[in-house]
Amino acid sequence: MSKMNDAELRRRLERLADVQPSPEATKRAMDRVRRTILETEGQQAREGLGRILMNSTWSKLAVAAAVVAAVLIGLQFLGTSSITFAKAIQPILDANSAILDIIIGEEKEGVPVIHDMVMGARIRRTVSNIPNNVSVIDLKAGRILSLDETKKEAVYVDLKGLPSMPNYLDHLKNVLVVFQDSPSFTTESLGLQQIDGREAVGFHAKHPEMEVVLWADSKTGLPIRIEHEEGQLTVICKNLEFDVPMDPALFSMDAPEGYKQQTMAVDLFGSTEADFIEGLRLLAGTYGDGQFPDGVALEDFLKQAPAMQKKSETLGLSKEEETAQGATVQKYILFLRFFKGEGKWYYRGKGVKLGEADKAIFWYRPKGSATYRVIYGDLHVEDVAPENLPEPLDADDVPAAPAGYQQWSKPVFVGKQIDYWLILPEGKARVRAYLTLLKGPQDTTLMPVRLPYANAPLEAAIVGDPADPTARDIVDVPFHKTGDGTYNIELPIDKLTAGRNTIIFQWHVSLDDLTFERPYYITKLQSLVPVVSYHLQVGVDPNSGLELTGKPEGLWSSAFSQGRVDYPKTEFGTCGLPIQKRQ
Repeated sequence: MSKMNDAELRRRLERLADVQPSPEATKRAMDRVRRTILETEGQQAREGLGRILMNSTWSKLAVAAAVVAAVLIGLQFLGTSSITFAKAIQPILDANSAILDIIIGEEKEGVPVIHDMVMGARIRRTVSNIPNNVSVIDLKAGRILSLDETKKEAVYVDLKGLPSMPNYLDHLKNVLVVFQDSPSFTTESLGLQQIDGREAVGFHAKHPEMEVVLWADSKTGLPIRIEHEEGQLTVICKNLEFDVPMDPALFSMDAPEGYKQQTMAVDLFGSTEADFIEGLRLLAGTYGDGQFPDGVALEDFLKQAPAMQKKSETLGLSKEEETAQGATVQKYILFLRFFKGEGKWYYRGKGVKLGEADKAIFWYRPKGSATYRVIYGDLHVEDVAPENLPEPLDADDVPAAPAGYQQWSKPVFVGKQIDYWLILPEGKARVRAYLTLLKGPQDTTLMPVRLPYANAPLEAAIVGDPADPTARDIVDVPFHKTGDGTYNIELPIDKLTAGRNTIIFQWHVSLDDLTFERPYYITKLQSLVPVVSYHLQVGVDPNSGLELTGKPEGLWSSAFSQGRVDYPKTEFGTCGLPIQKRQ
C-alpha cells in the first residue's frame, strides 16, 4: 500500500473527476443503445452470442467462444454514475484500438492467458496454452479466420442466424455511457494501492447481478486492471493499452498464401439443460475415459481444452462428426455462461464415472421453481426439494442485496415505488406509497415530489413501517407544501445512506374524485419521483361494502405492475381499481 496524506489523495481523486464523455459521444451512444441493447432478455443473449469468437478445431472453437462470451458481455456492465469512475473509463470511450490480456477464474501460475489485439471491429486473438494458433475475428461480418501456423491450415467460421454487430470498441463505449446512468449501480473508492507494480486508484462498482473492481494509474488515469464477477464467473482484464499503433495486416481476413482452406458454420443460439447433459455425456464418454471432468466452470474447461484437443486428433473424426461435437461443446459451455437459474449451481462430478446412477453430480434451481433439478451419474434428472439435496446449500447462496441510496452528479432523484390503496367505508381510499430511493443529487437534502391528485394532500412521511411489529426507530420525515399537490421533502440522508432508503408517504383520495367508467373507478398511475419500477396494489376494508374482483391471493390485488422501464419516469397512464360491490 502506498503512503499518501489525505490532501494529496483528495487532490488526485478530484483530478480524476475532471474528464467526462463528450456530449456528442454521449448522444451517439445513447441513441444507438436505446435502439439496440435495451431489448428483451432473449434478444440480449443473442446479441451477446454475436460477440463470440472462435478458433479452428472444435475444442479450440469452444475455448474461444466461451472466453469471449464471458469477457465481452461482462465488460458491458462497467459503467456507473460516479464522477471519479468516469475518468477511469474515459480512455475506453476515446479509444480506437486496444491491447489486453484476459484471465478466466483465479489468477495463478500456469493459468491460460488470452491475448487480444483490437482494431475497430476486428480482433486478433491468441491463447497461451494453444500455441501456434491465431484467430482473427471480424465482428461486423460475424466471421472468424482461424490459422494453424504449424499445419498451414485456415478455417473460416461463419456465425449462423446472428444479428449484425457493432464495432467492438463502439459497442463497449456505448454500453459504458448508458450504464453510467443506471440507478441500480453503486460505486465506492478503494483508495491507492500498488497494482501490478504501479500506484493505482481503485473503484468498486456494484450491481444486483455483478461486481466490478477497476484500477486506474494514479498519475495518468488510464485503466490498468479490471476484475469482474458475475454469478460464479470471474474475469480479469490486465495489461490494458489503448490507441496503440498496430499493423492493419495483422487483422486481415485473407488466409496466407499456401494455407489449406475450409469453411464451417456454427449456430450459437441459447442452451438448455438437455444440451448441458449431452455435453457432460461427450466429455465423460469420449474424452474422459468414462469419468466426468473435475470441473465444469469456464476456467475448468480452459484447462481441459489442450488435452481434449490432443485426444480429438486421435479419434479419426469426419468433418461432419467434428462439427457435431463442436456444436455439442458450444451448447454445454453456454448453459453455464448464460445461466438462467436462481442462486448458485453445484457440481460434484469429480471422481464419478458415467453410469453411476446413485451419485448426484450437478444441481441447480430453475427460475421461479421451488425445487432443484438434480443430474445423476447416469445423466437422469430428478426434481428435489431443497431439504432433500445431497448437501446443504452454501451460506452465501442467497439473493443479492438490493442497491442502497447513493448520490450522483445528475439533478434528479430516481427510485422505485409501490402504492397500496385501501378502500375505506366512507368512500375514500387510504394511499400509502412506499418509495425506495436509489439515486439523488449531490449536496442536497430537499426532494421535490408531486402527488397524483392536488386535492388529496400529503398527511405523513416516515422512514420505517408502522404496520411492521418488528420495526424500530420510526422516523418522521418533515415536508413543506410548495404548490397544488407539490411538496419538498427533508431527506434524512444519514438514514438513506445507511440502507434505510424506503420512505412511506400517506394521503387519502375520495373515490368521487376518480373517473368512473362502469364498472371501474379509474385512477392515475403516477409516481412521486422518476422511478424504474411502479406497482399498484388494492385492498378493501371489510366494512366498506366492496370486495376485490377476480380471485386475489391474500388481502391485496394487483391493479398495475411495471417491473422495468427503459428510463426513469413518473407517468404510467391510468388503470381501473379491481373492486366491486360485495355480492
